[in-house]
Amino acid sequence: MKKNIPVLALTFLLFFDCRAQELPLITEKQGTFKILSRTDYVGYDCGFTKAEITANLERIADIVNTVRQNPVLSENKGFEGRARIITISCKDVGGYGIPAGIKFEFASWFMNRDGTPAVGLIEPPEWSLYINQAKPGWGASYNHDTKHGYFTAPLRMNTVEPGIDVYDGEYFVVYDPLRAPYLIPVTVNEAFAAVRESMKNEKDEIAAAYLNEYIEKEYAEIPEEDRDKRAYFGGGVSRISATHGAEGQDSIFPYIMKVNPEYWNRELPKSAIQIINFHAVQNKVYLRKIKEEYLQNNSISYNLKRFEESFSMDDIRRLVPLIGK
Repeated sequence: MKKNIPVLALTFLLFFDCRAQELPLITEKQGTFKILSRTDYVGYDCGFTKAEITANLERIADIVNTVRQNPVLSENKGFEGRARIITISCKDVGGYGIPAGIKFEFASWFMNRDGTPAVGLIEPPEWSLYINQAKPGWGASYNHDTKHGYFTAPLRMNTVEPGIDVYDGEYFVVYDPLRAPYLIPVTVNEAFAAVRESMKNEKDEIAAAYLNEYIEKEYAEIPEEDRDKRAYFGGGVSRISATHGAEGQDSIFPYIMKVNPEYWNRELPKSAIQIINFHAVQNKVYLRKIKEEYLQNNSISYNLKRFEESFSMDDIRRLVPLIGK
């Protein structure tokens, strides 16, 4: 029975999408834009002061105004645009400053069944950007060890230009290139030490003994000269490897990384923006195709795809000066 759940969910989504197609978009209607400002986006236990949060809101407004220089957002036709500030964890290992997320919402205008204009403001399509979160969400990321702040990062990283890195061609990080690296690799020894520590929490003594035997066997098989080199996630019980591939398959294991606490400029106020990350697909041909299909089907995600297609390197470069010095 469980196997049928995805099929039922897909059927529902297709039915819902078909119903949505009956309501034509109003693509030329002039929309508005507002920041849905709030002061409770920072957890009460994070320890930031009211003055720091107020100053951080000003920096968030700077980011919103900068992103709004994008032509789709500046024209603001066919949708109601809103920037919603969201809460993200302030407890990341190695973190500093006030972390926050900004959701840019695209609530499309459409013609209601009675012929009147309507707009859906409940959970509209959105694009997100995150500040002061040095451990970005990579899509397929895995928290290798939350206690120590170990996580995976893609093998493929390119520095587009100073202050702009892109992972897997579409996960961007905007940062200060004159500082220490914002991420540093976890070594094989560090990763195995974390696994051994976590195994102490195993309540089943028989299972613990069995697993520890395999973990130590895997560790012994790694050459001693490789144990202080960077670790990769994948393979075996420990899920730790000294190489990024195995058994004839190359580049399949991502890096195990951690936030570098030395990246942060602690002379800056905690309200300052020190790093920005977001997801931006660079295959514009693909995005254009999806956008045109959405327009044809009167999808409420049409205006979001317009934005994603138009969001260019010029838009990304404008974010670099916002990083505090």
